[in-house]
Amino acid sequence: MAVCFFNNDYKNKYSCEYDIKQNGIEVRVDYEIDDEIESDLNGVKSFGINTKFDERDILIIDYKNKMNYLLKEAHYNGHSEVFGTPDDSYKTKFFSNYYFCDKDYNKLTNLKNNPKVKKIRVYSNIINEFIGYPSLYEERLNDELVIKLKKDTIKQNISIEKNNIKNLVISDDWYHVHSFQNNDIKIKLNGYVEIEVSRRINYYDVYDYIRELMIYIQLLRPDKMMINKISVCIDDVYYEYFLPIREIKYKDSYVEKSTKDNFLIFLPKCYELIPFRNSKTEVRNIPYIIFNTSRSLEDNFLTFYRFIECYYKKQKIKGIVNNFISYSLENNYKKSKVMTECEKEKLCQEIISLRNHYTHSGYYLKNNSLKIKFKKIGKTSNPKNYTENNVDFDWIYKRTKILYDIVIDIIFRNMLEIEEYNFKRHF
Repeated sequence: MAVCFFNNDYKNKYSCEYDIKQNGIEVRVDYEIDDEIESDLNGVKSFGINTKFDERDILIIDYKNKMNYLLKEAHYNGHSEVFGTPDDSYKTKFFSNYYFCDKDYNKLTNLKNNPKVKKIRVYSNIINEFIGYPSLYEERLNDELVIKLKKDTIKQNISIEKNNIKNLVISDDWYHVHSFQNNDIKIKLNGYVEIEVSRRINYYDVYDYIRELMIYIQLLRPDKMMINKISVCIDDVYYEYFLPIREIKYKDSYVEKSTKDNFLIFLPKCYELIPFRNSKTEVRNIPYIIFNTSRSLEDNFLTFYRFIECYYKKQKIKGIVNNFISYSLENNYKKSKVMTECEKEKLCQEIISLRNHYTHSGYYLKNNSLKIKFKKIGKTSNPKNYTENNVDFDWIYKRTKILYDIVIDIIFRNMLEIEEYNFKRHF
């Protein structure tokens, strides 16, 4: 059984058990949480659903499994009592989404109450696909194969100097396990991107920087980034670190790069042109387009529409405020080049009319009919107005797909200034 300590108090030790869950660690401690409740004037302690307990840091030392964990700001998560039996007990449960781990518990005891992070290292196999294996050297001779693993790995540095990011380091490291009993040698190579910040950040703000990196890699190789491990550098010491991350749905199949840009060129371009943290609204909307979108076709339609509206209404283009759909069709929809002006005008008004119906009347379309309205001529209705009586799933899907194509074109051509791209991901 492991032992626990609360808030750097190493004089009081508690037996505990813990479970590592997908979003954090739950620990059950031989500790009576009732002792923290103050008595009233009559010496009575009351306990209810509104009773609050302080969050605490919990150090778990597990000698058996040779791993130790420091839970940050663990909160009360219930308790259990067993009385009147030989094995009576009182256990209090705590849970934390954020924790550090290391084989050396002394490293964990050296962490301050609010540790400040200088570097964030994100490990993922996709990095090796971009840069290969810098730490690996292989030489094939006539009668032998020589494999060398470099301790001083070649590191590629990219200066950013924007939005609190000083630079990026892209490289890999490795470890090996040699089992003499099984005559087995395992070597694990791990590619990583290290983000060095200009001003140190709180440990709970690390997610914002990881999320930003995930967005950029998603644009380059959609659905191929799986995070294997995260470590952070605090006071020149690296710690493995866990925090809840909204991971993408990983694809096993091969996915081509979206652009011809090298990874080392594409990444700084993203940090320069579409900085996600503390950015403008249109950039903040990108994850809703390129990650897992809604299962509802109608929700996706409105999401894509809002993205276009948000982006183009902020552009200083004369006369675009009330004609952003028409403008985006003309400039960001490749197939519009083979459409007549009448066809483009009709498609534009269909999209606008569907958006207006969804916004003001809801998603229900009686008899699959939709009134397509054009701009009024003076105070009278436009003679071009008509009713579309075949607004079924396919009809809506085609127009939703058009909006999606426009949004992707805006991201790559307008925002990232990349003329040729091939973003192969469906909404």
